[in-house]
Amino acid sequence: MHIGVVNARARQRYAEFVGAMDLVLECLTEVKKLVDRVDDDRAPEGGWTLLTRDELAALWRKAFDELDGLRRKTKRYEAELISRDWRL
Repeated sequence: MHIGVVNARARQRYAEFVGAMDLVLECLTEVKKLVDRVDDDRAPEGGWTLLTRDELAALWRKAFDELDGLRRKTKRYEAELISRDWRL
């Protein structure tokens, strides 16, 4: 396979990957707005239990930190990722 075709495909896959991470970041931003609106004083009816605002915020922080770590690794290996064909 011609190296230009491989590089074009690798660049496209890298762009799609970065786009997916951007979409997840947008979703996490919206989730954070919901977490901030949680009212711990309102108990649900019917015996349901919910996580507290602090528990939800901790889960959000963990997800955000994981995504941030992935973005940093992606940036560190960007040249390699766009220069090689990706294996599925």
